[in-house]
Amino acid sequence: MRTDLLGQEKNIIKIKAEIEASEFTKALNRTINELAQQGNFPGFRKGHAPRRIIEMRFGREALYNEAIEKIMSAELQQVITDYELEPIETPTLNVTEKIEEGKPVICELTFEVRPEVTLPEIDGMEIEKVVTEVTDADVDRLSKRIQIQLSEIKEADRPIKDGDLVDVDLTIRVLNPDGSEAEEQPKPVTTREKINLADETIRAEVRTALTGKSKGEEVSAEFDVEEGHADRALAGKHVSYRMKIDTVSEYILPEINEKFFHDVFGENTDIKDEAAYRERLRQDITAEVAQENQSDLYNRAVDLVASKATLELPDKFIERQIASMRREDSDWAKSNGIDMDTAFGVGTEEGRKGYEALLRNRAEVAVRNVLVMDKLAEKYDIHIEQEDLEKEFDRRAEELHVSKGFVAKYFYENKNQLDRLTDQLRWDKTVEAMLSHMAVKEVKELSKPEEPHNQGE
Repeated sequence: MRTDLLGQEKNIIKIKAEIEASEFTKALNRTINELAQQGNFPGFRKGHAPRRIIEMRFGREALYNEAIEKIMSAELQQVITDYELEPIETPTLNVTEKIEEGKPVICELTFEVRPEVTLPEIDGMEIEKVVTEVTDADVDRLSKRIQIQLSEIKEADRPIKDGDLVDVDLTIRVLNPDGSEAEEQPKPVTTREKINLADETIRAEVRTALTGKSKGEEVSAEFDVEEGHADRALAGKHVSYRMKIDTVSEYILPEINEKFFHDVFGENTDIKDEAAYRERLRQDITAEVAQENQSDLYNRAVDLVASKATLELPDKFIERQIASMRREDSDWAKSNGIDMDTAFGVGTEEGRKGYEALLRNRAEVAVRNVLVMDKLAEKYDIHIEQEDLEKEFDRRAEELHVSKGFVAKYFYENKNQLDRLTDQLRWDKTVEAMLSHMAVKEVKELSKPEEPHNQGE
């Protein structure tokens, strides 16, 4: 088979393929013979049906297409190698001239390949890393949470105090900015909820509304829900919580003593006094915060470099990513017992357009990041070796308190999970290599983005 490059536009490459007449005849005869062997043709012994009978059943064009597919499946990898292509998916094949037996078959292969990525100058590129100092107050808060987890709960016949556990009948409504009920909103449902005022994440408006109130009273609180809220039906909305107080309970905290240390860390703990206990908590917080800050650094570094890279985003990559994100959203809605209209406001034309625009923006960022990271992995010659997998198996075994063999067996028996793990390790190694070329500045808090310059001033 002879090939010639017809042209390239962005990441679309067209190649002319000419199948010699003798090559096509061989593939056509092989196709006919295989169909004769596989099919059941009344009046003929298996494998002996003549071509005209096979053509009558399958059609001449179908036989031609099958013969061409056989040739292409055998030759395609050689085409990819000859032209040094990185196809995104199987190319499309079009026969450009009428097929005549005894003459060459002229085809056109259209490849969508990975786009060319031009990386920015990474050496010396500045990025901030947050370094958090763990304070005594942080240790106090964690210790209090642990005490609450191990505490007894006793109903209290008094007004609510900060730190109490309150059972309420809760009704949530979505409001307009002026306080009136929004026309498009989830159907209000009253549910029984436990509101833990010992939890620091409880909204100030809810805490203020409940504090000082007593069993049987009704109170309400209004507030804006952040865009990234876990309940996507409420994310970005102005809402009202109407709460009827049913019971008020208080936590009876355990004393911090040797029994407490055993309950927290196990019978074999070497923690014997409060000073050692607090030091252990400090170490745990420090490790957790460091991991969170490192993860944040990774994400911001990828976003920074990707935003400065130059590339054309492939439409098929974008559409595939949008479809994947839409499936994830649909699965999330189903698992929470709500429909897509309610969860994402797609019941109206305006809501649907807004949701689709958000999906496309998220997909474009994700695809850009993946393509840039692939280019960086190539630049830094990043590969995942068996040693990398063994280290990860060790880490997970220690974290889960299971044997390394158990972890390894799980991944080797689940290829999809092993592939995902390998991709994640390659991503992390690529980010680490990238960061080694950047100027990482340690700060207590991230600098605010610069305000855009007003050209009119």
